[in-house]
Amino acid sequence: MPQSPRLALPLIAAGQSQKDVTHNEALLALDRLVALAVASRSLAAPPASPPTGAMYIVPAAGAVAWGHDLGTLVQWQGAGWLAVDVHDGQLALVADEGVMLVHRGGWQALWPVVGLSIAGRQVLAAPPATVAAPSGGGTVDTEARACLAALILALQGQGVIAA
Repeated sequence: MPQSPRLALPLIAAGQSQKDVTHNEALLALDRLVALAVASRSLAAPPASPPTGAMYIVPAAGAVAWGHDLGTLVQWQGAGWLAVDVHDGQLALVADEGVMLVHRGGWQALWPVVGLSIAGRQVLAAPPATVAAPSGGGTVDTEARACLAALILALQGQGVIAA
């Protein structure tokens, strides 16, 4: 059966009978992959009675119980689990963790962003630094200079400005 090049969606062939079957299969594949949300990626065994359409990512500890390899995306079809082909660039929301995953040879938790790279330079990758509010000092100028110095050090530590 002919397929689309990226998502391997079934295509209707010229002169094909039962075109509705192919069309419906393509719609179901889109339903699985677009706006993907999985219930969990940490269940060591499949749930006893998941709702039809429920999706999970198989964890390493559950590969035997699930009957699929680590990282396999599976969907409950009402009578069994369907392994879903995933391509690099696929995004998935993991509901029980509240994180977004990106598939790049495997599922990676890259959202929220851990750091930011601008023009090859890593910025905003360090834990946020706290800057104390100005206090003390005999003159306003002395307090302001101390506060600005602390702010500059914090920005340098975050990679926002160069040292």
